[in-house]
Amino acid sequence: MKLIPSIRQLAYPKEFRIDALAWPPELPAALEQLVSIYSAPTPPAQDSVQIGILADVGTGLWRLRQKMLQPGTEQPLEEMRRAYRHLESTLGALDRADIKIQDHTGELVPEGGGLKLKVLAYQPLAGIARKQVQETIKPTIYYKDQMIQMGEVIVSIPEENNSHDQNNY
Repeated sequence: MKLIPSIRQLAYPKEFRIDALAWPPELPAALEQLVSIYSAPTPPAQDSVQIGILADVGTGLWRLRQKMLQPGTEQPLEEMRRAYRHLESTLGALDRADIKIQDHTGELVPEGGGLKLKVLAYQPLAGIARKQVQETIKPTIYYKDQMIQMGEVIVSIPEENNSHDQNNY
C-alpha cells in the first residue's frame, strides 16, 4: 500500500515529493466496519416500521372493503360500485406484492386449537354445534408467507357449552 504513493511521487522533482501519510493501524478495521453497517440491506428497526405500515394499510383497506359490500355477500353496494373497482385494484396490487389479507369470519375453530388468532370475546349462540368465528375485528396479514399481524376475532360457542378457552386458540 505504501509502494503506490511512493512510485507516484517519483514523477515529481525531489524537492516537491511528499512522504506518504502514516495511517493509524486501526483505521482499516474501522472502515471495514462502516462499510458493513451501511451496506446491510435494511436496518432491523426500519424493517419493523415498514412491516407495521404494511399491516396498518392492509387492515385499513380490508375495513374499507367490508364497509363497501352488501351484508352477507361479496357484491358492492350500488353507490360504491365505481370506487370499489379502485379498491379491488389496490388489493390486487398488494396480492401481487405477496401481501395476503385473511378474513376469518365463518371459519370453524379446530378442536384443541391450531389457528393463530387472538380471541377478543366468546359469545354463546344458539343453533351451532361447534365453535366458529362470528366476526373478524382485524384480519391476519401475511407478507411473503410470514404473519405480520395476528387476526383478532369474536368466537361463537354453542349456547349449552359455556366453558371456553381464554385469549388465544
